[in-house]
Amino acid sequence: MPGQNPEPKRTTASNLTMVKTRHSAIGAQVLEFAGDGNGELFYCTPVMPVVPGPVRGGVPIVFPQFAESGPLQKHGFTRNLGWTLDESHVTPASVRLKYSVDISPKQFPKWPHSCHLSLIVTGSSDSLEFEFSVSNTGEDAFSFTGGLHPYFYVPDLLHARVEGLSGLSVTDRYEVDRKSEEGLNLRFSDRAFESLYDESPALNLWTGERSIALSTIGFDQWMIWNPGRDEGRLIADLPDGDWARFICIEPVRVLRPVFLAPGKTFTGALMIAISSSEK
Repeated sequence: MPGQNPEPKRTTASNLTMVKTRHSAIGAQVLEFAGDGNGELFYCTPVMPVVPGPVRGGVPIVFPQFAESGPLQKHGFTRNLGWTLDESHVTPASVRLKYSVDISPKQFPKWPHSCHLSLIVTGSSDSLEFEFSVSNTGEDAFSFTGGLHPYFYVPDLLHARVEGLSGLSVTDRYEVDRKSEEGLNLRFSDRAFESLYDESPALNLWTGERSIALSTIGFDQWMIWNPGRDEGRLIADLPDGDWARFICIEPVRVLRPVFLAPGKTFTGALMIAISSSEK
């Protein structure tokens, strides 16, 4: 209304003829992406954080620690940082974003290193690519674990499946005796699921409506996670029943941390191709 100041926005949105994207400078987090006719690619909770911070959904960045595998907070500190949007280029058919952030040794006493992080996101109506880079800008070497944590939208998890994991070695949080993936297609129930696969072949996610082809460079494992019905009820920013609206398929480095000497750069990428063809 005239005379009123507009409410401040913490995200950037681009509504294009063919491509729609929404992203946040907090954690350089892509929250939404949709290509013309393909619908929303990622799940994003409608429950926003009380204070500015990462949002459950989209594609968070995990660095320099995956989960609880170290002395830092779960999944590290990067997703809580304010990043700089260096580039935002959109056309009716494409989008290109570049975010970056610098970390100094004094910021995090439990991880006293210097590095420069960047995320480049490029997308079109039927594809999306994430390129995450870590450059050691200090005088000492360091190692890290982490990766990308995408929440892929599915209409109903019970009708989704993942292809391409058969025969892979697996570490399962809930079934500790399960050592390999036996089935040709990974399917899900309403129980919590968390499995770390010790390779990173190309995968295909069938959502029940479309195929999503996934491939990665630089990351050497896949983590697949969903909280299930019971654990989903314990997540404050996840509405009841929304556990069945996503599956996290994450390209990661966990068992073999990245070792980075001074002046060196690591780059990991996730490539996504979307097809609406029925199967």
